[in-house]
Amino acid sequence: MIVDPISSLTSAVASATRSASETEATPLIAEANPSGVSFADFMNSVGTNFADSLKTAETTSMDGMLGKASTREVVEAVMSADQTLQTAMAFRDKIVSAYLEIVKMPI
Repeated sequence: MIVDPISSLTSAVASATRSASETEATPLIAEANPSGVSFADFMNSVGTNFADSLKTAETTSMDGMLGKASTREVVEAVMSADQTLQTAMAFRDKIVSAYLEIVKMPI
C-alpha cells in the first residue's frame, strides 16, 4: 500500500519529537505554554491525522474497486484526502517561506 511509507515516517517523526521534547528546553516551553501542548505534540498529531486520512482514502478506494463501497463514499474519502494534502502542502510552503526569510536576515 502507498500509505505504509507514510506510517513509518509518522513513527519516525513521533520518536524524533519525543527525543526533542526530552531536552532541557522543554520545561521553559511548558512554563510558557499553560495549555501543556507543545509544538512537537501538535506536529505529531497533524502528521498522524494526515496519514490516517490518506489510509482511509486508500482503503475506501480499494473497497470501491471491489464493490464493497459506494461511489459516493469513495469520492468523499478521496476529496477529504485531497483537502488534507492541500493543507499539508500549504503548511509546508509557509514553513519553507519562513525559513528562507530567516536565512536572508543579516547577522
